[in-house]
Amino acid sequence: MPSEAGRVAVVGDASVVLPLRAAGLDVFTVEPGGDARQLVEKLLSQGYQLIYYTDDLTGQLGPLIARLRTVALPCLVALPFTGEKGAEDRLRDAVRRAAGADVLGAKLPEVSK
Repeated sequence: MPSEAGRVAVVGDASVVLPLRAAGLDVFTVEPGGDARQLVEKLLSQGYQLIYYTDDLTGQLGPLIARLRTVALPCLVALPFTGEKGAEDRLRDAVRRAAGADVLGAKLPEVSK
C-alpha cells in the first residue's frame, strides 16, 4: 500500500528494490522486458513526487526523464546499481536540483590497492 506522507517510490528489478521496502519506501518491481515507463507514468498520476529507479531502466525512461529534467518535482532519480556509465552523475544532478545544492559533495578520487 502506498505511503501517504512522502509519496516516494522505488522502481526496478526485484533483487535490488525489494530490500528498500524495509526502509519504508513504496516498492514496485519491473520484470525484464516489462514496461517501466508505463509504470512510472502511473505512479506520477497517483501523486508520487520522488521516484527512484534502477539505472538499467534509464533507456526506457529517457523521454520521461528529459521531460521532467527542468522541474524540481516530480523528480526521477537513478540508483547507480548496475554500473551504467553516467548514472552517478545523473544521481548527483537530480539531488542538486531537488536540494538546491550539491549535498553529495565532490567525487573522491579512486584509491589504488
